[in-house]
Amino acid sequence: MNKKGVALITTMTFLTVLFLGGSSYLYMVTEESRHTERQIDMQKAFFLSEAGIERAIWRLANDNVVSSETFKIKGTGEATNYLEDQNITVSITDQGNDIYQVTASAQISSSTRILNVLVQKNPPAKIFDYAYFINNWGWFYGGGITANGDVRSNGRFDLRSRPRVEGDIYAGFEIDDGGDGIQGSGGEAENQHPYSEVLEMPNLYNMSYYETLAQDEGGTIVVDGVTLVDGVFGDDAGEDGNIVLVGTSSNPIEIDGPVVIRGDVVITGTIRGQGCIYAGRNIYLADDINYKNGPPSPRPSSNNPSVVDQWVEAHKDDDLVGFAATESIVMGDYTATSGSDRWYANNYLFDMGDEDVGQDGIPDTDDTYEEDTIFQQQYEDLDGDGVKDNDYTWAEVQTQVPITDFANCPTEVSSFSDLATNSINRLDGIFYTNHAFAGRTGNGVHINGTIVSKDEAIVYRNTITINYDERIHSRYGQSSIINLPLPIVQKVQVIRWWE
Repeated sequence: MNKKGVALITTMTFLTVLFLGGSSYLYMVTEESRHTERQIDMQKAFFLSEAGIERAIWRLANDNVVSSETFKIKGTGEATNYLEDQNITVSITDQGNDIYQVTASAQISSSTRILNVLVQKNPPAKIFDYAYFINNWGWFYGGGITANGDVRSNGRFDLRSRPRVEGDIYAGFEIDDGGDGIQGSGGEAENQHPYSEVLEMPNLYNMSYYETLAQDEGGTIVVDGVTLVDGVFGDDAGEDGNIVLVGTSSNPIEIDGPVVIRGDVVITGTIRGQGCIYAGRNIYLADDINYKNGPPSPRPSSNNPSVVDQWVEAHKDDDLVGFAATESIVMGDYTATSGSDRWYANNYLFDMGDEDVGQDGIPDTDDTYEEDTIFQQQYEDLDGDGVKDNDYTWAEVQTQVPITDFANCPTEVSSFSDLATNSINRLDGIFYTNHAFAGRTGNGVHINGTIVSKDEAIVYRNTITINYDERIHSRYGQSSIINLPLPIVQKVQVIRWWE
């Protein structure tokens, strides 16, 4: 073979290899480009499906549910976006017990993404998982204090003179026993949780949600066969909004479902049923509050989870009542200001309540804006009324009108002290307030339920025992165990998602 032939073969071989290599490179580049484009399309489809999930959550939160829909994202102004032409398909399936499954899908070219979430509507607030929950400063001062159940404060938690806590102790800041120690399981280091997450309190300033709830569910309060409250008690019915509720063992206060009383509530005696009393101002616990048909024991026999579950199941239909005040819960006879039986909770209470608490919403933490005399509404308006609250005064403690002007006031009552006493020994119920829980007790008082409050000023005598009512714990889900619409923090909560 001559040299020209060899050169030709070599050249053809090189060109063939170069052509094949170029074709392979071009194929690789093309495939990589197609893969990148598919990945981009997959991401775009994901974002569109996410938009579908958000739309469904908005519908659930605003009671505007449709079982299925297909929509496009709407642009604003003159700007255009080709994603606006893409369909998003969403379905909402009611699983029962306020649980909904949401499925959203979108397709870009050949790429499809399908997202699923489980959403709980009106989830129970975590703050009701504790025997004692205080938004600001938690304090157990005295060896006569016993809490059977977990306790928590969004601020610091101070304990003195060896109180007893049979449960865990949580605080948003320090837990300080002053070197005295703590009795019970709460005294063990593994059961103390300082610097825990801050739990948001529900805001009751706007009562319209609860008024609608009370009317829709037909909540009532009946005493001796007379319906005193039918859904909402207040201005719309020509009432003054303030009411006295007195129950006896033979004629208990009977509550069924949620009710709203737009003014003050003075309550004492025996109560039965399941429901929640929402007050537009204060709730006055004038004397003992006793369940007519409550559980025979305020707590399970042990904290073993299976024992607790059995106790809850056995007593889910027994009496259970919530007392929720937009302002404060006042315990005892605040008009007794002299003598050995005087109500002197004001000595502690009147140093509390100032909303100049800073960016974290908690007093005494020396954070940004705290005690700068300027009202940062975004952070410091803890009750949502748009007005800066200062320290409590007698004006916040007293009824807004004389008790003789209250609806259903007994004819023999001429003053608040005729109904109220500073010898309270038992309070059954779930007590919630956006402001203060304050007052005077008798010797050896038992509170069976929970105290949830922004501030607390309880003056107890001898001993005070708080027994947590496990029936309201969020792990059971209120709709599946009891129909007790306690104050809610958020309208919807995503509890699981998958693709």
